[in-house]
This record gives sequence, structure tokens and C-alpha cells, in this order.
Amino acid sequence: MRSIRTFAVAVIAVAVLAVAGFGIANLLGPGASDLRLVLNIPASRLDVFENGERTHSYEVSAGKRGHETPGGHYNVREVIWNPWWHPPASEWARNEKPAPPGPYNPMGRIKINFANLLYIHGTQWEDHLGAPASHGCIRMADGDLIELARIIHRYRTPRVDDQQLASLLQNRSMTRAFPVRPVPFDVVYRLVEVLDDKLVIHPDVYRTAGRDLRKEILAALKNSGYEISAHVEQQLGKFAKTRKVTRLTVSLDSLYVGVAGD
Repeated sequence: MRSIRTFAVAVIAVAVLAVAGFGIANLLGPGASDLRLVLNIPASRLDVFENGERTHSYEVSAGKRGHETPGGHYNVREVIWNPWWHPPASEWARNEKPAPPGPYNPMGRIKINFANLLYIHGTQWEDHLGAPASHGCIRMADGDLIELARIIHRYRTPRVDDQQLASLLQNRSMTRAFPVRPVPFDVVYRLVEVLDDKLVIHPDVYRTAGRDLRKEILAALKNSGYEISAHVEQQLGKFAKTRKVTRLTVSLDSLYVGVAGD
């Protein structure tokens, strides 16, 4: 009986706090789905989802072959403005020296920690974005990264105001680390996507073995609510044989031409 009363009191308390202006996502804590990040490695794209809706997409560079970005579920827990760069204990960095904040820092204006020694960070080589090029981290253009950091702060560190961030942008030598409530971050490897009424087949940048591309195309279409007719099946045969080093974009309107007559 006591447990029932305790549960009832908890429910009433949540309702009262919600009426008082506390969002349900805040009450539920870090696991709430108000903000979520997703990186698709073959697409070289990082998506931002706010309350279940994709609101921003950024071109990025994930880890190149030999230094692959590991897939999995992570949580962003820290945003560091104007970071130092300290060379990792890796062979590729053995002759490198620490770099202070500034225009020659490999981390750019911001680094966002999501795992041990793994960051979303800026880059001096923005012209390389769009294909794997890093040693495991996620590179972004500084302007995009600043926008992403502002989104994270808005949801996870509301006491950090625009004036503070403006000061950090103006003074590149001022390093500041902000712990944030965890933001879910999924790193996935999807070769096939349905986006904006288009079927997109991405290059298999990590040369993964044993994948059935045709099966993945069928699954992507079905998951997006498209029926698979005999005509579509026939069309998919040639797409599945497309070289995996190129990106193929197919209008779904053209793919489904003739379906009504099947």
C-alpha cells in the first residue's frame, strides 16, 4: 500500500513541476530524446535531431581506413572552446608537439568529447571534408561546429549565455571546458538511405566484406514505407552492382515509373 502511495505522490510531483514550467525532457534526465546526434560514416554526414525531427545536417570527415571511427552508441559529455591539442600516444603523432589554441591548432575552435580520446572537432583542412580523412575523430568546419556547440549548450548548459560564448569566440587564447548533461550520439555505418524522396547508395569507404547491398536497398525502401513491386525489383538489380567507390543518387520518382502498370 505504501509503494502505491509513493508512486502516486511521485506522479503528482512530476505533473506539478511540468505545470510550473519544467519540460518533461528535463524531468526525465539525460536519457530524454530532446536532442540526439547521428553520424553516418559512409555519408560523411552528422545529423542533429531535436525532439525527433532532423533539424541540421553537417558535412564531416570520419576516420580514414586504418584509423576507422568505431561505430556504436556514445554520449557527448563535454564541450571545450579554444582547446589545446596534445598529440596522442600513437605512431602517426610521435614527432608532433602540443599546439596551443589558435589558427594552427588541429582541433580548430572547439572539440566535443564523446569517448576516450575521440572528439568532434574543427579542422584546418575544410576542403577535405566529405570523405574519411582523420585518425578516428570527427572533423567539421569551424562555422558548423560553432553552430552545433550552441545547440548543445542551449539544451544541456542553459546557464552558459550568448555573451560568454561571444567572449570565447573573440578571444582565441581563452580555453574553457563545459561539462554537459549527456547527449546521445550514435555512430552508424549505413550504405543505403532514403532521403528527400531519393535513394542514396553511399561508397563503402571501409571496404566492409560480406554485405548484401541489394538486401540493404530493399530494407531501406521498406523501412521508408515504399512497396517493392516486380518493376522495382528489376531496377534494383543494376543498382546493387554499382561500384562501391562512388555515391549513387536515384530519384524515387524515376525508380517507381511504371509501377502502376505492374
